Amino acid sequence: MKSTKSPIPDSFAPRRILVPVDFSVPSLQAFCAAVTLANQFGSHLAVVHVTRCNRPENSFFGNQTGMPFDERRIARKRLSDLIAKEVPDDIGCIQLVIDGVPFDEIIKTAKAWKADLIVVATHGSTGLKHVMLGSTAERVVRNAPCPVLVVRECKRHGVKVAFSPAKVSSILAPVDFVKLSLDVLPSAIDLARNSKAQLTLVHVVEPFHADMYMDTTQSQCDIRAAARQRLNKLTEKTKKTWIRTGCDLRSGHPVTAIASLAKRTNADLIVMGTHGRSGILRCFIGSVAERVVRQAPCSVLIIR
Repeated sequence: MKSTKSPIPDSFAPRRILVPVDFSVPSLQAFCAAVTLANQFGSHLAVVHVTRCNRPENSFFGNQTGMPFDERRIARKRLSDLIAKEVPDDIGCIQLVIDGVPFDEIIKTAKAWKADLIVVATHGSTGLKHVMLGSTAERVVRNAPCPVLVVRECKRHGVKVAFSPAKVSSILAPVDFVKLSLDVLPSAIDLARNSKAQLTLVHVVEPFHADMYMDTTQSQCDIRAAARQRLNKLTEKTKKTWIRTGCDLRSGHPVTAIASLAKRTNADLIVMGTHGRSGILRCFIGSVAERVVRQAPCSVLIIR
């Protein structure tokens, strides 16, 4: 009998999944997504809570009164109850309660435990604080040693819907034809195949900057035509993996275009790579991936 196995090997199969939990609603949704993925792939799960409450003054107070003030004990109990209730017995699961700065401890733990995937919620923030520091999710995306799934609620007909890996029906995969984005594509294909989702490849043509006296109309048309040809070819190749595939060519700023298309198509998940930046430019602007995490109307999987 002829094999029906896809010519693209499984590329997204995390064996160790780390999920930070602070007991907020978004973090509990990320926890549920991590459990679903662990169940699907037979992964080991690490559930981490980071507290800043165990400071020297608290230890001093405990020593003086004979009543140790330990927020970690409370967190351990809450994690134990959560795991007992929500994690199937056949999933290997550990819990960790650590004192420190959340994003820093998440990164350290991911490296020490050799995590294949971090599943993190985004709470979102606005204003100057966000511009200067970014959210915990963005800083995890920036520094993580492995792929990061940033879980976000999305709106369907005006109603907020929690993200579930088991209910993904539409995946958006930005491509810019460089090696990094093409290396990410097999993971997007694998996820689409496993969830029987529609996969849409999108390429964004950025505005052509040239001297104001030059006629750039033809050049811009040539760029779009070449991009369309490459996108169509990549889409046809992807269709050979027996998944539903479409494509979309956009013009404008990549972050805005990707977020806008995700909203228009009701995408459940964006799968993309991160090029990264360094130095002062990154501190003020951030990478495209970080800004997509900030603006996307749905969950985002960052592959590195």
